[in-house]
Amino acid sequence: MHLQRYLRFAGLTLALGLMVVTGQAQSTVPSQATSLSNLGELLDRLPDFSRFGLSNFMPHDIFQFYSSPHFGDLVHKDYMRVPLGLRAKIDVDYQAHVEVEGYFTHGLAGSAGYGFDRLNTGIKYETPKTSPTSPDLSWSTGVDFITPLSRPPRDLSDGYQHTVPYVAVSKLLMPDFDLVGYSTLGIDLLSSTNLPANFGRNQLHSNSSTLSGGLARDWKKFQTLLTASYSSTALFSNESHQVFGLRPAIVFPLTRWQGRHTRLTATVGGWSIWGPDGHELGASGSVRVEFNYKAKR
Repeated sequence: MHLQRYLRFAGLTLALGLMVVTGQAQSTVPSQATSLSNLGELLDRLPDFSRFGLSNFMPHDIFQFYSSPHFGDLVHKDYMRVPLGLRAKIDVDYQAHVEVEGYFTHGLAGSAGYGFDRLNTGIKYETPKTSPTSPDLSWSTGVDFITPLSRPPRDLSDGYQHTVPYVAVSKLLMPDFDLVGYSTLGIDLLSSTNLPANFGRNQLHSNSSTLSGGLARDWKKFQTLLTASYSSTALFSNESHQVFGLRPAIVFPLTRWQGRHTRLTATVGGWSIWGPDGHELGASGSVRVEFNYKAKR
């Protein structure tokens, strides 16, 4: 019992430490907030893993309020970003989401003011759990729309709107090992705004397509994911640039602080990116809190 408490405390301490130490790596690459290879947004686009009997992946047949504050901003920025989102089923096989990111001066450095900097909204269709195709295969398709709001600090936005149609598939590869394979194919369509362009390092500057694939495994106490991605502007613009990415991650629930309708998860991961601006290597961490409610019938 004491060993379990120690390991839980050590894991939480490590996650929080990495979130602060690697905050600069997260916030200096605006492309990570909008690209198809972003891990958090990629997982939201995938079909629900819990249909395969993986207990630690929460089903999406509920109303879900969530937030994932950027704690690394406390060290590296004059402000702190706090996204707030709502995800809900609007029909048996359809779900919609809307997320607004706000920022405010935290008082530990200069003054950046406060406001809203980003809106992310979308809709997704997912095959029913009783799909006649195969109980071990599911797919989803949808479209997301991401746009900057007001006039936030320059490094909070690339200055463009992003319309992202996609299709995704997941398959239970090895039931005895709770191993799931997944893949997505999407297009990132850019539209300029009245904000100045501010592309991050290795962020593609025009319309692009992205193919991502990976493996996820449920280890009962945590989950591991390994995702590889390839993005190219060749098909949808007059440019020809490519970006390769590799992202390992560990996701574990903070069960001690969870309640009947509350779920907390910590994610610790890394990323290695090869693109037109060279090679990048870094680490990241985040904590996500969710409030979940089942619809009354």
